[in-house]
Amino acid sequence: MTLVVASSAKKEELGPLLEIARASRLVEHKTSGDDAERSKPDPDIVHAALGKTRCRPDEVVMIGDTPYDLEAARRAGVRFIALRSGGWHDDAFPGALAVYDDPADLLASYDASPLSAA
Repeated sequence: MTLVVASSAKKEELGPLLEIARASRLVEHKTSGDDAERSKPDPDIVHAALGKTRCRPDEVVMIGDTPYDLEAARRAGVRFIALRSGGWHDDAFPGALAVYDDPADLLASYDASPLSAA
């Protein structure tokens, strides 16, 4: 499994954000808003991340916490898992493979999640 971050944050903001989340050492590649012409829901940033993975869209699962993330994934042909931690309710994520409260909830449910089969 390859972990790539596709954030709309600026390049200089992304590193500190990953440090705060204690995720820097887990991320193999990262793309920022500087790598895309348009922000989500446009799929530019997702396409940039796909380019770093060399994976086909049907081989990827994107995790996000906004309907804009979902729309970007959909437009890029990528499957999507939603997190409620962005403040949105389940009905904001039609077509998501699954919806979890936050990353900790997804991790606790990992074996039963769509990621275990990915």
